[in-house]
Amino acid sequence: MILKDKARQFNEDSEIQFLLAEIRSTTPEFAVPLGVIAEPIADRVKTLGLDRAELAAKKLPYERLDQLTVDILFGVR
Repeated sequence: MILKDKARQFNEDSEIQFLLAEIRSTTPEFAVPLGVIAEPIADRVKTLGLDRAELAAKKLPYERLDQLTVDILFGVR
């Protein structure tokens, strides 16, 4: 019951939902996990149009999402 309530809080938290939407808004060609790196996968990576500056500028909201999740689990949010 306790975790069910925590899951409800997580799902209803607008900041968490915003972060999840931001994480999920990646370019579709980058959304598919690459899996084990083998020659066909390496060839696929080589064909991706990767802009290092763009990738470096992209925010990585995982740390904030992690903190908010822990806050909910510990009952401080």
